[in-house]
Parts: sequence; C-alpha cells; structure tokens
Amino acid sequence: MRCKYLDNQINVGTNGSYRLCCMSLEPENEYNIKTHTPQEWHNSDFHKGIREQMARDEWPDACKRCKEMEEHGLQSQRQKERRYGPGLSHLDLRLGNSCNLKCISCWHMSSSSIAEEAVAMQKAGVTPLHGVLDVPHFNWADDTAFDKLLDLPINEVYMTGGEPMMVKHLPRFLERLDPETIIRFNTNCTIWNPKLEKLLRKFNMVIMSFSLDATDDRINYIRHGTKWKEAEENAKRWADFCKVDISPTISTLNAWFYDDIKEYADKRNWSIFENLLMTPDWLHVKNAPDELKAQFQGVDKWMNEPANLLKQEEFKYNITKLDSWRKMFIKDYLPPVAKAYGLN
Repeated sequence: MRCKYLDNQINVGTNGSYRLCCMSLEPENEYNIKTHTPQEWHNSDFHKGIREQMARDEWPDACKRCKEMEEHGLQSQRQKERRYGPGLSHLDLRLGNSCNLKCISCWHMSSSSIAEEAVAMQKAGVTPLHGVLDVPHFNWADDTAFDKLLDLPINEVYMTGGEPMMVKHLPRFLERLDPETIIRFNTNCTIWNPKLEKLLRKFNMVIMSFSLDATDDRINYIRHGTKWKEAEENAKRWADFCKVDISPTISTLNAWFYDDIKEYADKRNWSIFENLLMTPDWLHVKNAPDELKAQFQGVDKWMNEPANLLKQEEFKYNITKLDSWRKMFIKDYLPPVAKAYGLN
C-alpha cells in the first residue's frame, strides 16, 4: 500500500508545522518550516516510520480518516488520481490563519476571524467554541520560509489558508516560480486581488477551487461573512482565465441541497469535488436526525450509520450560541435543518 502524498509531497500547516498531509491526524511534532528544512522533515524517523508502515500494508493511526473513507466505499485522499514526483515536487501550503470569514465548520487555527471572535466572546463572558489563542493571527509565509521551499524540484503548488488571497508575501513567492509550475488555489471567492491576477496570468496552468458550500444566500450563514453576489462575481472573474471547480464541504448544514450546488456547477461546465466533513463530528452527516437524513443527497454511504445523539445535542448547543452571538439564525437560512433539530 502506497501513498503518493507521503512519497512526493511537503505539507505545511497554518502554524508552520510540517504535516503528513491535509487529512492526517499525527500528534504535534518539533518540525516547523521556521526551524527545519522540508528535507529534514521528510527524512525524520517519524515520517520514515509512517512510510514503512504503509509499505507493510498497515494503516498508521495518523491516516485513519482515509482508512474510514475507504471502508465506506468512498474515494480517499490517498486514492485520488494525481501524478506527483519525482522527488518532493508537490507543495501543499496552508499559508497561515489569515481569513475574513467565520465558517461554522472551521476553527481558530484556520481563521483569524474566528480567533478574534473567540477573544471578543470571552471578554463578554461567553465561552467560545474553540478556546482562545494567545496570538489570534499568525502567518508563517515569509521570504525566508519560501526560500526553503524553492530549493525543492517543484512542479505543483497548492495554496490555501486561511484565505490565501490575504497573504502579504504571496506575490513575491509567485514571482519566483517557473511559469511551467501548476498553481492551485483554494479560495472563498470574497476577495479580488488585481496584483495576483496579473502574476497568475504568467503560469500555463492555474486552477481555482472555490470553497462554496452553497450557491445562493444560504452561504451567507454557513460561511459567515460571505456576501453571495460578490462571491459569485469574483468566481466569474477567476473563471475568465483559470480552470475552476467548486469544492464544497458537505455537512449536516448543506447535504440536503447538494444537488443545487451540483446543478450550479454543471450549468457552467465547472467540475465539482465535494469534501465530506469529518470534523467537527457534531456537523458530520452521520450524526444528523433521521428527519434530516431522509433529505440528504450524495452521501448514501453514510445513511445507515447510527447517529450519536450526544452530537445532536452538541449541534443544538453550538448553533444556538453562535446564532445568538452573530445575530444570524439558522431558521432564517436553513429551515429544514432548524426544524430537524428543534431550532425553528
């Protein structure tokens, strides 16, 4: 059993720590792009041990998300058709937690807006969902870090955040990449950056994945801070010169109208690559009430999974708290979800 991500990819998390991949659940380690080179991470005892386990057809604990997906007949990250190599040629970069949105499925390590909201909630005597960071806003992506990455035989770079369009040093990194490099972004479509547009037009292949969990005003609730009409206009601008796709996160919040998202993409000849939310598990489709599950689309493999009733209570508690704080209410945007959870 092999995994190209382990063999040919360098993944850097939002805080600069190296990771096995975007799906992995390894414990915190000492390897950070600020203190170690990518080669040192790839040659570490931990990384080599994981690769050896896979070679023995053993699932490492850190890879249990892919294992669970494959056991349910779903395509895991490991199985996706991507050609990497030779060498450490693919970069997966989470460029910090700078983000202008507060998506319900996200957390403070991936969104500075959520981190800042947590501070405000704590000051107001309200317990935040994810705790409070000492430094709400962090960004490892500077010229020194990029220098370490540019020593690699790069043929593809995937960049997300946070929201990558907000990263100050990103233009300088793009300027130094070969035009033959495949560039992939994941963006929430809320920011249009003319300077980045100009830089990106030099590359032969630019792929924009839009994090759109709805294709109408329902996204204003699910991805809090979005204004749908502005996001849609920015998506059209990127589509003018990039290859684009929609990459929705499928959760309890939107699985009941997945077909609407797919239809929107199909009408524009855009691909769609859904990401089934795995955490937080109170938003996982398997834990939805049966009344709501009956309306789900595109998640058949999870329909017979027994729901954890404690997670349903956690959903109600968390959504009630967020709605009260943000003054946006689930019953006004997602009526079937509100009804199923008794929040209407």
